[in-house]
Amino acid sequence: SAFETGHIVNGGAVEIEFMFYIGGGSGADGLSLTALDTDRYDGNFLGGTGCGIGFGGGLPCTPGPALPGWSLEVDTHYNSDPEGLEPTTSDHIAFYFDGNLASIQAWAALPPLEDTGWHSMRVVVEEPHLLVQIDGSDVIDTELAGLFDFNAWLGFTAGTGGYDNYHLVDSLQVTEAACEE
Repeated sequence: SAFETGHIVNGGAVEIEFMFYIGGGSGADGLSLTALDTDRYDGNFLGGTGCGIGFGGGLPCTPGPALPGWSLEVDTHYNSDPEGLEPTTSDHIAFYFDGNLASIQAWAALPPLEDTGWHSMRVVVEEPHLLVQIDGSDVIDTELAGLFDFNAWLGFTAGTGGYDNYHLVDSLQVTEAACEE
């Protein structure tokens, strides 16, 4: 995990843009963009292991704590799923509150992203609206009921399980008080 703790943003009014790369190894679970609630932060910058990709927790497939706040995962590896948490066997993106993997708030199937190529992501949160674009295409555009309005540190988590892979982030831009175009 890696978080920017020198700057606090409002988790309910922010625009985030970055490039990401997944690949170059034997496989991976994926990565997350997480807005970590500073008021509920308990000293951990890493959530549970396993299916939680470093942000989720509290389930048999991801022992350990969940990170408080919201997380947007890019899942590039289907795990066997006895708990019924995976919405699809394909690469996908999913949005969660408080690392609760049992409660997906929004999700969308994605084309394979573990392709050793760079991809762009744009996330606009203007509570209760969430817009997520990957490579210039809208993949999530919805209204959500949940806790967005909190002071947050932004960061990334990733996991590979028993495999290995690169999870790279570049060209991160964060704009506070996002407004829809």
